[in-house]
Amino acid sequence: MNTLLSVSIPALTLFVAGAWNMHRSQEPTATSRTDVPSVELSASAESKTSKMWAENATLYKGETFELHFAAPNAPYLGVVDPQGHFFYVVYPRETAVGKLKPLVESKRFVSLHTLKINTGTLKADPYTYGVYTNQPVFTQSGTYTFILGENLHVDDPDFLDKVTIQYVHSRRPSKGATHDVAMN
Repeated sequence: MNTLLSVSIPALTLFVAGAWNMHRSQEPTATSRTDVPSVELSASAESKTSKMWAENATLYKGETFELHFAAPNAPYLGVVDPQGHFFYVVYPRETAVGKLKPLVESKRFVSLHTLKINTGTLKADPYTYGVYTNQPVFTQSGTYTFILGENLHVDDPDFLDKVTIQYVHSRRPSKGATHDVAMN
């Protein structure tokens, strides 16, 4: 019994001390200090103005859409396909390897206000080891997310501007199309 008490009392003390410290760490303190300005810490995704947008929400195979920008733009533009594969669309030409090439070189892209993209012909750097030629981007139906930033490989997505596009990997149905209906 003494052994159980001698182990239980210190364990209980540690548990209470840990709970006390967790409770105290949640209270705001006036003496806390940070090297990061408080303005950046309190910025939220909602208050950030979008530097990139698109007017078409749903696109079909072979259609062209425009991405709009509030220049000056960040030097990198990428897109993530529905399966999570990443492609570089805009980047500095001097970083290209093999036959890879950007849709628009970063130096020119920085001042652009619109970029036309055709879903049937867009090819980009697939960011895949050993693949040194641009690959088709729009290859399956789903949500494509365009991302714009100084560095597209960041842990905090709030540092990136994003636009999502719904894509259907077939031709747009014609408006006057009629369907044959069998009647008995």
